[in-house]
Amino acid sequence: MSRYESHPPVGTKVHRIPQPGRELPRALRPSERTEKDMLRSIVLGPFLGVMACATTTTPGAQPHDMSAEQHREEAASHAATADEHAAKYDSNLDSTRNRCRSRAGGNVGTGADLAENFDICWTSITNPTATHLREAAEHRRHAADHRAASAALVDAEGRACTGVSPHDRDLSPFERVDDIASVEAWTERLGTAKAGSEKTVGAVIVFRAVPGMTEEALGRLVACHLARNASLGHVAPEMPNCPLVPKGAEAKVSTSEAGVSVAIRSEDPAVAEEILARAKRLKGAN
Repeated sequence: MSRYESHPPVGTKVHRIPQPGRELPRALRPSERTEKDMLRSIVLGPFLGVMACATTTTPGAQPHDMSAEQHREEAASHAATADEHAAKYDSNLDSTRNRCRSRAGGNVGTGADLAENFDICWTSITNPTATHLREAAEHRRHAADHRAASAALVDAEGRACTGVSPHDRDLSPFERVDDIASVEAWTERLGTAKAGSEKTVGAVIVFRAVPGMTEEALGRLVACHLARNASLGHVAPEMPNCPLVPKGAEAKVSTSEAGVSVAIRSEDPAVAEEILARAKRLKGAN
């Protein structure tokens, strides 16, 4: 197996902002937090509940499969289909019959003869409309899964954006191009130092140390926008250059002598390239 060597942004204080729904790193779990970690949990905490329905088998019902609104629309569609199937079920069409299996050589009879020549006669109830009842139950389950996914996304956004002003919630911090000091590719090395190669996994954007700019303050904004973009289905045409929009983006916020940096990455090569392309456009707009 290849050995990976990461090259994160310069800085000694780093915390990771996972994609909504990822589990907290062990170092930040409540029983193990330090005072500084308690501050950082304001950023990390909101994502814990997003994957509440991660075990669903309903196609497309994972939170990140679509926006919160689209999940609600899918839920309404499945609920309507369930009602249609339920209306087609007619309990009056139940048909009851006894199935008696004859033993080898047995003759049909009554009383002792029947008991001697046949096994237990089991009752069987059939209904030609029963399939509609099963379909109704299935679509109700799909509707519930989509409602749960929508609620998880909305809840995560609400908690992540607590304390963030409406203006900062609507405008990506990366739109503040005048305060961006630098943009560069974030690479990881595959293999050994002597025989290996580098791959691009995202981008590193450094913000100047303007008044009020701290790791925690910028981290809250980044966390809010990650959760908000997930709730919107990772579609934000009004923010074409924001590198937090692509599905699967993760971020690290750190401090260094140059200011406060945000390193954004994805395990998906295509998404990583999109993140970098968006980040480069920020530099061009500066």
